[in-house]
Amino acid sequence: MATTIIASGSKLATGINVFTLPPERQAALIETLSAINHEIITHKFPMNVSANFHRGIDAPIVINYNQYTDRASGQYLRTRSETAPLLKRTHELSEKHEIRWYEVADVVAVAGPGDRIEIAEGRLGIAVIGIFTVEPGKQGSLLDLLKHYGETLKAARADGFIGIATHRGYQADHVSSYEQWTSVDAYRQAMAQSPALEALKQIRETASAVASHQYDVLSVTRFDLES
Repeated sequence: MATTIIASGSKLATGINVFTLPPERQAALIETLSAINHEIITHKFPMNVSANFHRGIDAPIVINYNQYTDRASGQYLRTRSETAPLLKRTHELSEKHEIRWYEVADVVAVAGPGDRIEIAEGRLGIAVIGIFTVEPGKQGSLLDLLKHYGETLKAARADGFIGIATHRGYQADHVSSYEQWTSVDAYRQAMAQSPALEALKQIRETASAVASHQYDVLSVTRFDLES
């Protein structure tokens, strides 16, 4: 089973594609994204490390969490005749699409190495992905608050909390987070209780826009492991 590692100190570039579209078009989008993966593997495009598809549980969103060797490589697929039409198709299927670029800032994990979490297809649990916009001068403060939020949940032994990875945007007004929980119920119960409430209040007061939703992991593809 392929896994994607999100590690503190990673030199990889992370591109988070957010597609907003109605449920009846999501299967076609995922099929198109899978076709892009097939072309990457077939032609052995060198810059892609992993692609991870997520379907929103509480919102009409599909997210592709991508890892690249560097940000410039993330534009390569747009130049290829094999993949450019497929990328265009993903935009046609979506009512709204945005990609933001990040580097991993910190990871707080409950078990195992404390500096990494793993995305795995078929593993029980959910992801909670936060996309934040912040005043450029507050990016560091928001990252610190998100790390503190994770450390608070870990210290409180919040039931179902697995870990969180914080992401620093290449643009100074972008921040993201990738949380892992054992279930939707565990996450929602934790968010309704102290100590999460105060930490979330500070995060929302610092960010100028917050989009945080729960997702099922649909698939994990590791291009660097393909022969």
